[in-house]
Amino acid sequence: MDIHTLALKAFEILSPLILLLLAWIAARLATLIRAKTKNEYLRGTLLRLEDAVVAVVKELQQTVVNAIKRASADGVITPAEKEEIKKAAFDKIRSYLGMRGLSDLGRILGLDGAAVDGLIASKIEAAVYDLRLEDRIEERAIPFVATTAPGPSPPSSSG
Repeated sequence: MDIHTLALKAFEILSPLILLLLAWIAARLATLIRAKTKNEYLRGTLLRLEDAVVAVVKELQQTVVNAIKRASADGVITPAEKEEIKKAAFDKIRSYLGMRGLSDLGRILGLDGAAVDGLIASKIEAAVYDLRLEDRIEERAIPFVATTAPGPSPPSSSG
């Protein structure tokens, strides 16, 4: 038996194993690509939710909350007004996401409709908290006061 015949026999024996190995590698690669795609889609959906929540909360703070505070004698929002503002934020966010965005969010996270609504409500509360925290930090910030360095004194006019 020569080397050429021996190589051909080895190839005949090993080719099914090589094909099996290549099929396994292809299946693993497909699984990894699917997982990466799903993670990126989840990330994009959550970013859309976060952007919508922050935009709506800031918009309502700027337009509705400040107007109510100015119109109020003591500058305080009543609990009923808070609930109305929260409902307006909730409705706006749901409309920004749309039915498909809401169903995608529920499907990706494995949540039903009520749980998605609960997630949105908690995101609203978190955004309001962050906005209040930013306001408190700005109120406490010490304004920067520019000082000029002492220079030569101006000539006196005594004479």
